Amino acid sequence: MNEAVPEVEDMSDYEQKRWAELQAHWEKKAKSRKQLLPPHARKALEAGTQRTKDTASRTGKAVAERTPERVKDAAGKAADVAGKAAGAALVPTLHNVVQLLELLNDWVVELTNPESVLRYHREKGREVESLADLQRLELEHLEELTNHRKALKWRTVGLGEGAIVGGLAMIPVPVVGSVAAIGLDIVVMRALTSAIATRICYAYGYDAADPEMRHIIDRMTARAYQNQIAKAGSMKKAADAFDAAKGRVNWNQKLRDNHRLMAAVEKLLKSAGNGKHVPVQNARMGMPVISILAGAATNQHLLGDTALQARHFGATMLLAEKYGLELPANLRRDLDAEDDGATA
Repeated sequence: MNEAVPEVEDMSDYEQKRWAELQAHWEKKAKSRKQLLPPHARKALEAGTQRTKDTASRTGKAVAERTPERVKDAAGKAADVAGKAAGAALVPTLHNVVQLLELLNDWVVELTNPESVLRYHREKGREVESLADLQRLELEHLEELTNHRKALKWRTVGLGEGAIVGGLAMIPVPVVGSVAAIGLDIVVMRALTSAIATRICYAYGYDAADPEMRHIIDRMTARAYQNQIAKAGSMKKAADAFDAAKGRVNWNQKLRDNHRLMAAVEKLLKSAGNGKHVPVQNARMGMPVISILAGAATNQHLLGDTALQARHFGATMLLAEKYGLELPANLRRDLDAEDDGATA
């Protein structure tokens, strides 16, 4: 791929710099994909990716159409469980989770409202009546709503959400514990991923309801779902080990074999303590930390990366259409996948 900036007379200095950055980004992404996908693995991956895409297409559409209500429902159910099953000692914790869900719901509603983008530019004195009008503005002005500070903000949101829900997964109460918390986390992250990608499409003047844009948003939602699998597994294992070790005094091989995550913590603590015996309860108390870190680390990366990738996509599409430039080959393949049913 040629990183040279094309000589386009009307292209501003900012746009020329961004186009060069975007070319470098897509080239790096293409090389990374080739390194990760050796030829003998591609056929198996394509089959799996197609299934993921089909699932994401369904879930992405559902998220876009019904997310606010679903998040509110989840908040309401958590509150019901808090009152009926958790008892007075757990109410403050669950109350905080419900407050977080309501805040995230407000964010989803705000992010999926194109009027919010138009209102921002009108307040800046820019005459825009529709999303299409945004594409006549300078790219630098459009990217006021998608800059790196925005990605940092979403990393912070993901960090907080992941930590809180990771902690909730450790509550040893039926329904409130790991299964409900992990399921709730997946719903919330799907909602936020789709909402962030939708907002960034709006920011560049694209209608997220357009089939081509919807396809890209669905692919981002699919990436979010894939990244959730490892995190959910870690949170579930940590919660199971935490519950299994409750009240235990002595280690046995069965406990170590059944809960290798806790056995790994025992080994780590023993190494740090120069081989001294590690009580079961000491290793058990490491499980909430693992659950919280797994949720926080994964979610902060996922939301920040979604914002960054959507920004690259929106800017590339806009500049290519505005100046008649050729799209990077790997991005073009991603877009063509919607037409021929293949996946890039």
